[in-house]
Amino acid sequence: MPIVKKHFSLSPLNDNPVVMDGANITGGMSHKDGFPTIKFSIPQQEALVETQSLHLVGQILVKETDNTLFKETHAANDNLNNGANLTNSSALNIPNFGGVKNVIDKVVIQSKKSLVEISSSINYSQFEGLVEAYHHNKKDYIMSPLSRGLASGANATFVNRRVMNASDGAVMTDAGGDADKHTGQFFSIRINTDLLNSLPLHLGADYMGGLLMTLHLAPDSAFFNTRHRSRDVAQQANCDFAKGVNYVLKNLKLEGRYVVPTQQEVASYPKQIMLNSRLNLINDVQSSINSSAYTPQLQFVKSMVNLYLDNDQTNNSDKNANNFRHPVGHLGNQQAKNGLRFPFDYKTLLKPAFDSEIVVGGAFAGNLNPQTLYNKAHCMGDVEVRKQFERALLGGVEPYHSSADLELMNNSLKEDYDATGAGANGVGDNTKPNIQGIGADYTFNMGGIQNLVNQDYNLTIDSGVNTGNAGLPASRNGATTLNPHLQQTFIRHGSMLNFGNLVKVI
Repeated sequence: MPIVKKHFSLSPLNDNPVVMDGANITGGMSHKDGFPTIKFSIPQQEALVETQSLHLVGQILVKETDNTLFKETHAANDNLNNGANLTNSSALNIPNFGGVKNVIDKVVIQSKKSLVEISSSINYSQFEGLVEAYHHNKKDYIMSPLSRGLASGANATFVNRRVMNASDGAVMTDAGGDADKHTGQFFSIRINTDLLNSLPLHLGADYMGGLLMTLHLAPDSAFFNTRHRSRDVAQQANCDFAKGVNYVLKNLKLEGRYVVPTQQEVASYPKQIMLNSRLNLINDVQSSINSSAYTPQLQFVKSMVNLYLDNDQTNNSDKNANNFRHPVGHLGNQQAKNGLRFPFDYKTLLKPAFDSEIVVGGAFAGNLNPQTLYNKAHCMGDVEVRKQFERALLGGVEPYHSSADLELMNNSLKEDYDATGAGANGVGDNTKPNIQGIGADYTFNMGGIQNLVNQDYNLTIDSGVNTGNAGLPASRNGATTLNPHLQQTFIRHGSMLNFGNLVKVI
């Protein structure tokens, strides 16, 4: 057992302090007006870094178009979700799941002794927010430690408005006003990549030789989103507040613990380790019967996790970037390896689906009409698809606590189907997303893997994409404007890292 643990706190190599002249903000870490990358150096030494303890801590500010701090005093309309009196706090929202993690687009980790790129996590926040949502239910999100990451889960409709609003400087005069060091929302988030989710890493010259971590920040339009996807012209200014702001990070630190090992521990430290890695690939869904294939060239594939976004959902502040819904009108899917059905030797169907037949007294009595259903989830019989997806996401196990319940899906579907005409309040509440997808688990919770070197993963989806079907949401069915879906595929796989030569075998 280690006899010494030492806490450390590291500032970024490219630190760019925030300067607040009155209410004006300059500097800081920001995709738009500051430094778009954050670099941390963990030096070479004869010690281990306790990877599970690594956290990024700091504060986040919102800067308006005139470079002033966003702050809104208490108003009588604070609790309104709609209408011409919508406050700026309510109009400004961040993704429900992941919270501040969503400012991170990509994480790259290198060794300091050779600058070899050992780990690269692309679309970091999407996957991390999803995994977080499948480990915590609605109630968990209003408790610590999730609240330290400013994530709100299914509570976002009433919580988000309190998250980005800074305290009014007028009531902080005794503490230094807007320039006070306490101005800004404090956060603490764990950096979770394959290398940082393993055993403590040896920083010695014969091992990692120190670490260099680079965090690439996401655009403001991928972090902030409006309250509604569509709204009346009369309340355009109220609803569009999220489009003109940008985030700024300040007082950033990478905190964790060093472990000073004993001689016995150094002698028994492994020369190579297995990592739980992931690879991100992108495809699209263009038609009602759509086939896609990947040849990922990976030896130790554990699962395939497929997520679906509308074609205008990326870097668009009118949409919640982390709203992962079924392909519109999802009827069923078939997964295969090299063209042969695997790991399921059948086509997975949704029963009932949006167009299922109604039988009364043994006779056909029409088809379901989701438009008239009070509970829209009743036309989405996706229980088997759900089970396949959550096992693919979580390594063959089912979640103990999860936000992915029927209430969440029903609320999301109601917002999709909301087609209130012009002159009404905003429609399509972005604070009510879904978190579903299509997945295939190869581990069976028993450590199984599949070799996909020069071999294919195949996926065929039956849906209502670009059919213009009137039984589907007008905002997604492609009737007015073609709406192909973006397919984000995360391939969970094993990799072997050799500390001697820092070669990673995938």
